[in-house]
Amino acid sequence: MSNQKKPKIKKVVKEAPKDNSTKKIKIKIIGVGGGGGNIIKELSKKLDFSSNKIDFTAINTDVQALETLPSNLKKISFGEGETKGLGTGRDVLLGKRVAEAEEKKIKNVFSDQKDLYILVSSLGGGTGTGAIPVFSKIAKDLNLTTLGIFTLPFSFEGKDRMREAQKAIEEAEASLNAVLILPNEKIFKFIKDDIPFNSALDVINDQLAKSIQGLLSTVYSSGLINIDWADIRATIEGVSQRAYLNTVQIKLTDDLNLFAKSLLSNELIDYNFTKSTNVLFNIEGGKNLSMKQLAFISEKIHELAPEARIIFGLTQNPKLKNEIRATVLATGTVKKEEKISLPKKKKVIKPATVKKKKVEEELKELADLGVEINRRNAVEIKKAEEEELKKETEEEDIFEIPAFLRKKK
Repeated sequence: MSNQKKPKIKKVVKEAPKDNSTKKIKIKIIGVGGGGGNIIKELSKKLDFSSNKIDFTAINTDVQALETLPSNLKKISFGEGETKGLGTGRDVLLGKRVAEAEEKKIKNVFSDQKDLYILVSSLGGGTGTGAIPVFSKIAKDLNLTTLGIFTLPFSFEGKDRMREAQKAIEEAEASLNAVLILPNEKIFKFIKDDIPFNSALDVINDQLAKSIQGLLSTVYSSGLINIDWADIRATIEGVSQRAYLNTVQIKLTDDLNLFAKSLLSNELIDYNFTKSTNVLFNIEGGKNLSMKQLAFISEKIHELAPEARIIFGLTQNPKLKNEIRATVLATGTVKKEEKISLPKKKKVIKPATVKKKKVEEELKELADLGVEINRRNAVEIKKAEEEELKKETEEEDIFEIPAFLRKKK
């Protein structure tokens, strides 16, 4: 360790402002579309900050879906002239068209002068997928600080939905400061096969809630070394960045190596931490909290992201007597081919030359045994190969269909 470069850590210790301005930071979390509304509904249950600090707003073309959301969420419908208050039926172009037609209404959503606007959507459907790029562009034109949090569809929902989701991200991230991506497919690494569907989705909601809670605690709490809004804004400023946000809590007696690994390698998030160019982290603990723990985490961050600029904070929290909690927010740019990494289904394809060679060997063995062989002509062989390939393709594609539809098929 002695020969390594020192971490680029911001070492300015700031006193808490006399006007308590850190307490006045305002954040708006906007759920766009049905999936986005459901996510912020769960977040509003799990986050324990008062409404004067966080504003939850759900926006959808489906009026009936909005009415099912709790009363603590603000609800805004749009596109009634074209959708008649219904959903877009997974029509992405319709979702985009009605959002563009409602530019004035969308601008009003951003007119309350919050410090940070978080756009949340479950991509792959119609309303959120079509409207998110429009919302992002309007926010950029208004020079707002933005973070996008998007989930991607399961692989069994089909390739078309995934393509639409990826396209929406590419369009939206050109306007957003940073984007946090959570592929639904990665849930399978953390759940059992018999877990209910809603409980599986709650894994992502829990992760998001803990991480956002940790980030807001970092800002709202006065610390020995304060992190304020200017530090967060400096971490996410710019455009087209990918983001990593995670919070982990352990006992003081637990292994710090495992703590650091859990903090810096959250498998639910589609992000390679080594690409980070800006890292902000905060450690919370009781009176037993030491600089040793802060130094240990900062060294681990520097090992994984040696080129990153690191801003750190240290907060004493009386509620954490024998525990330590850390939150990390990181951003960085990634190449286009690295932007979305999903588990790929393995396909075993036998090359035609291997098949042909095997057939020829079998025919030769039969001929040596004196068995009369009726050879097919080239046209018959080609037709048989095409039928076999068609059968293989159908068998592979059937697993792209959800189980309940597969049985009908």
